[in-house]
Amino acid sequence: MKIATFDIETSALAANFGIVLCAVIKPWQGECQVYRLDQLPGARRSDDTKLVETVIAELNQYMILIAHNGVKFDRVFLNTRATKNGTALLNPRGNMIDPVILARKYLRMSYNGLDTIAQYLQTEHQKTPVLGHLWVQAVIDRDEAAMDEIVNHCIEDVYVLEEVANKLVPYVSKINEWGG
Repeated sequence: MKIATFDIETSALAANFGIVLCAVIKPWQGECQVYRLDQLPGARRSDDTKLVETVIAELNQYMILIAHNGVKFDRVFLNTRATKNGTALLNPRGNMIDPVILARKYLRMSYNGLDTIAQYLQTEHQKTPVLGHLWVQAVIDRDEAAMDEIVNHCIEDVYVLEEVANKLVPYVSKINEWGG
C-alpha cells in the first residue's frame, strides 16, 4: 500500500488570492520529493498551474495521504487552484490521515497545531520557524534565499508530520476522506 506524507507552502491562506509556492511529498519511510514554483522551467512566478498539476499527479499515485490540516487546507487549496486552472483534481474522496483531526478527536491539547503536538510527543524533528517577511521576499522580490528557507521549512514539516503520524497511528480506526 503506497502511503505518503506531504505539505504545501502557499502565498496566502485563500486559494483565490494565493498560489502554491512549493510542495514536499515523502513516501512513507522514503526520501522527500521537492517541487518548487521558482524552479519550473518557463513558469511565471504568478502561475502555479504546472506546479499544481505535477503535485496532484504525484499525490494521486498514493493510496493514503498524510497531511496536517490536509482535509481542510492542503487538499482544498490544491483543488481550488486546479479547478481554476482546469487541471485534474487531487482525489476529493481519497483516503487521508489528518493528525489535526486525530488530535481534536482523541487528545486534549491546548492547541492542535503540528508544532504543539510535536513538542508534546517529543518527536526527534521539530517545526522550524519562518518569519512572515520571508514569504514577501520570496514572492515579490524573487529572493532565492528566502524561498530556500520556505522550502526547508516545508521539508522539516514533512519529517515532523511523519513522526507525529507514526505516534498517532493507534488512534486511526478507519482511513477515509475525512482524515481520521
